[in-house]
Amino acid sequence: MDTKPINDPAMRNLERTIRFEFEKILLIMTLVCLALEVGICIYYCLTDNLGQPLDTYIEFRILVPFAINSILYVLTRFSNRSETSTDVTKNRVVSFAGLIMCGVIALAHSFFIPLWVFPLFAVAFCSVFHDGFIQFIQAGLSIVFILYAGILHIYDYPDDRNFSILCIIIAEVMALGISFLAFRMELFNTRSLIIRERNFAGANKFELGFETDSVTGVYSKKYLIEEAGKILAKTNELEPSGIAILDIDDFRKINDELGNDKGDDVLRALGSVLQGLIDENTIVGRYGGDKFVIVFENGVREDNLFALNQIRKEFSKKKFSFMKSNVTVSGGYAWFDVTMDVESALKEAESALASAKKSGKNMVMATGESEE
Repeated sequence: MDTKPINDPAMRNLERTIRFEFEKILLIMTLVCLALEVGICIYYCLTDNLGQPLDTYIEFRILVPFAINSILYVLTRFSNRSETSTDVTKNRVVSFAGLIMCGVIALAHSFFIPLWVFPLFAVAFCSVFHDGFIQFIQAGLSIVFILYAGILHIYDYPDDRNFSILCIIIAEVMALGISFLAFRMELFNTRSLIIRERNFAGANKFELGFETDSVTGVYSKKYLIEEAGKILAKTNELEPSGIAILDIDDFRKINDELGNDKGDDVLRALGSVLQGLIDENTIVGRYGGDKFVIVFENGVREDNLFALNQIRKEFSKKKFSFMKSNVTVSGGYAWFDVTMDVESALKEAESALASAKKSGKNMVMATGESEE
């Protein structure tokens, strides 16, 4: 099953959130497993029920799993923050890291038969990425982990060989069944999405393609204005909102001297940074040219300004082979706790943007701030 890139920026941001949450889970599981392993080792030593030499137990049950889990966490963290890896690659790294960690836990505790099927939890969870390649490989690896855990169990308990073989058969049948069910559910989910998209396209054939900007991947101006109007129309003291305009510094010079193609590369770079800000409470769209508008629903002024400055700093770190110096962006921000229309709100943000440009560029200013 081929994996197609997701074009909806909100969906991409959701997957990004899942990846970072999974990264936290890997770290927590690494530390929890280490603590439990040490505790179990101490318990077995005190009860004289270790069943093997202490150094072997520490090496196989504690040090090796901890080392593998730590490496998986580092790889996941590096992948999540990589600017060169695609979303598909990041999804696969996170998925396989989770599966291998579950497999390591199953192997380190092969004496506890229910843990043999622990990798199947990773198979089920990682279906959220809708990647057939991930499902296929994970299903195969989970079967291998179960078989290996069963072999270790036979080695540890040779007198219970027949029982161990029976448990292996049952666990492998479960793995095949759950993997098949995951494949079928993904197939039905894909068909459901296709049907929904077709129905949506039929009902909105004249609107198709207008929701996102083709160059930057953020929302289009049309969609932005519609959604911003909805948010600003219900703004009040209990549900304030913020609006910001970002403008690439000296962008016209880039277009004039290097051409529109290079200008589009810069726009795409800023678009990729902005996509990380899109969620259920934030709308990001291309307003025109090199201007981008961000609408924060239920915005907290300090948090909004912090997010805008993070965007400004992250974008300034981008490297372009055709530029000798880094490209920067300036921003203007306005905050409201009363109902506003889009045009008036944008005027206030543009006023703050003009102040930022006048004050030296590469900064974000809010309405009411000093230009000094």
